[in-house]
Amino acid sequence: MPELLSVGLSLLALGFGGLLIRAKLQDRPSIKDDLVLTVDEQRALPDDVMPVVLLQRPWNDENSLPFLMLKLVLSRSGEKYALGYGETVMDTKDSIQHIAASKGLSAGNPTGLSVGLFGAIDVFKPDVLRLPTPVDGGLLGLRFSCVNVRHGDRFKSVKSVPDLKSYLAVQARGFSDVRVLVGSGLPTYETAGRSYLNLLDQERVDYLPRGLANLEEECGPRAGQLGYGNVTVDRHLLIAYPNAFVFVINPDNQRLKLALERGLARAMADGSQRRLLQQRFFTPWLKQTLRLRDRRLLVLSTPETEALLRQTPPSAWLVPWDRLPRSDAPPVSAGVLCQESFFAPLC
Repeated sequence: MPELLSVGLSLLALGFGGLLIRAKLQDRPSIKDDLVLTVDEQRALPDDVMPVVLLQRPWNDENSLPFLMLKLVLSRSGEKYALGYGETVMDTKDSIQHIAASKGLSAGNPTGLSVGLFGAIDVFKPDVLRLPTPVDGGLLGLRFSCVNVRHGDRFKSVKSVPDLKSYLAVQARGFSDVRVLVGSGLPTYETAGRSYLNLLDQERVDYLPRGLANLEEECGPRAGQLGYGNVTVDRHLLIAYPNAFVFVINPDNQRLKLALERGLARAMADGSQRRLLQQRFFTPWLKQTLRLRDRRLLVLSTPETEALLRQTPPSAWLVPWDRLPRSDAPPVSAGVLCQESFFAPLC
């Protein structure tokens, strides 16, 4: 009898556990099936059609910047291609390992992952290839600070980078911001995942530098929907350092390399890259909130950011780094960016 009771309880636990797992799977964010380029679909492609398989993240869909930019660039490349997300959601580390393993389907790259969009100063294995041209013109290097609503004017008196050393920044572990902030002498606390918002909401840290792609969702009106009602955007500073999104591929995938280089060059020349970035980033909320002319510009500099500047032609940047003050120069108004037509909507 005790044995039967034990078996019964075990089956009940397994059944309940199965229901929990099924519920989690049903609640897990997913993308549309027609956005995934499956292994079978890749194998069935004609020889003259190039499969382009993009890293899938939980928040990716047809409106993500990587997908939209790849679609634009490939459409300008002159190549026949099939674009889609990989079948498996994975993190950056795993995706880099897959891309490094082979340029197509293999035991080390079972979903045929071929490209990712990552920060130019991120640390990568030497067996992947970073294409040098910034995909976003350097917008990744513009960081606006999220703060607690009780300290909305905390940075009103901050005039220089040394002034920021009195405050504690927070970033997710592994973000390139951490190396730049720490390399600039700014106290920075690393944490896992999105717990940085919780720390900011509870006033345990002072500020969270975030880029245009994440600012509205994490620090704008949507922050309350995520449960962080005390988080808002600082109105006084723009922290900037040279960085950009770049394509990362397998170095043996020469066909994809040439297609991305050719397509991006054409998209930059005809203005479609600029238009896509403005449409994707310059939301009505950002236009109303950022007000560049009312902000002070603080430029950070590290050996990594300086190396990126040397390696990148000035014409590839939308951010005019060559005309912005150096990190040790007196601060200027972020309105200096308003001299560029691209940034006019944010002024």
